[in-house]
Amino acid sequence: MLMKEVFITLLLFTGYYREKDMKLYKKTSSKVISVVALSVLSQAVNAIPFAYEGRSLGMGGVATATADLATAPWANPAMLTNQRPDDDFSLLIGIGAFARDNGDLISDIDSFQEADDRRKAAIDSGDTAGAVAALSDMSNVVAGIDGKDLAADVSGLAAMGIAFDSFALAISIRADSIGAGTVKNLSTDPVDLIDPNSGKNLFTLEGVLATEFGLSIAKAFVFSESRLSIGVKPKLVDLQSFTFQESINTVDSDTNVLDEGKKSDLGTFASFDLGVAYDFNESFRLGLNVRNIVTEEFQLQGGQVLNIDTTSRIGVAYHNSLLTIAVDYDLSENKPILSDLEFDELKTQYLAVGAEFNAFDFAQLRVGARKNVASGIPDGAKDTALTAGVGFWLGFNLDLAATYTDSSVGAFVQTGFRF
Repeated sequence: MLMKEVFITLLLFTGYYREKDMKLYKKTSSKVISVVALSVLSQAVNAIPFAYEGRSLGMGGVATATADLATAPWANPAMLTNQRPDDDFSLLIGIGAFARDNGDLISDIDSFQEADDRRKAAIDSGDTAGAVAALSDMSNVVAGIDGKDLAADVSGLAAMGIAFDSFALAISIRADSIGAGTVKNLSTDPVDLIDPNSGKNLFTLEGVLATEFGLSIAKAFVFSESRLSIGVKPKLVDLQSFTFQESINTVDSDTNVLDEGKKSDLGTFASFDLGVAYDFNESFRLGLNVRNIVTEEFQLQGGQVLNIDTTSRIGVAYHNSLLTIAVDYDLSENKPILSDLEFDELKTQYLAVGAEFNAFDFAQLRVGARKNVASGIPDGAKDTALTAGVGFWLGFNLDLAATYTDSSVGAFVQTGFRF
């Protein structure tokens, strides 16, 4: 049946076939790809260079100089020493999700499948001009799809922090995910456009699941009005990866990429993070966090290499009982952990600014903005992300946050308690 369709379409495309001579068949399909469908990537994930939680996301992603006893394991282990005077214990549980489509790839694939449906309907009804026009639309979509990609990130976390008289520690676990997709083996040949088994125009997904177990320890040293805090987080990270390919003719929201893709257990590696925080006085603080001081690389099938690189971020903050204002900056570009070079445009280097307004320790209003200043990224990735969040103390903590740009959306919710 496929060869017949190829033959008919080619004849229509070249003008040698006449409507009255068609042998027709009918097949109904509706293929829609959505961000919700791509959320299957949450099951296969990747370590994000600097991971967010609910409070930091609401403040534009700043945390290096503003984290507290519960959130310091991911932002800056030195900030374990930053807790309210009456709080010696903190517990936190949270989950968040993010989706990016910098080049509007999802809409392109939808448009391709809609054009393919029109082509099939035109053949079914004997509409020669309609079939040729639909095939031309399919070709135009493929011609403009080169270099576009998308990504979906999901994070789940839990941490328990305890402050003692001379030091503070926290036990943390976090599963961070990223799955990236692009279209490979592009071809505008009419046969390749309509044949899902041609090996061309393949929607390709790659994902990595990183589960991190950490033990953070910090100690503060007081010098007159200033204070220096040093923290370290030894950690174990378990990695799994998967790849998946399917023709853009047929991929849809019912596709289970984990059942049909190729999964691989990459193994476990040990590393550690180092953090420093310096309080100039009661209001001004400088923070530095260096992650993955011990680097690692994993050999994948096909000769590709997955790298775990060292990353660093600096932050400065002003704070009092009612207001916190902070700025964070990545000191280098953070390449995506994904091994495929086609996903290099997903790299990041964030400049973030955020503020938190505190209402008598009962409620907090948070706002912020974050901009990716990495070089060689798509225009959509350069958009400034606006963020907002709220926090409540209801006998327990409840933090909600969201972020938005024209090409991305994300949210985080977390809860816990302290005493």
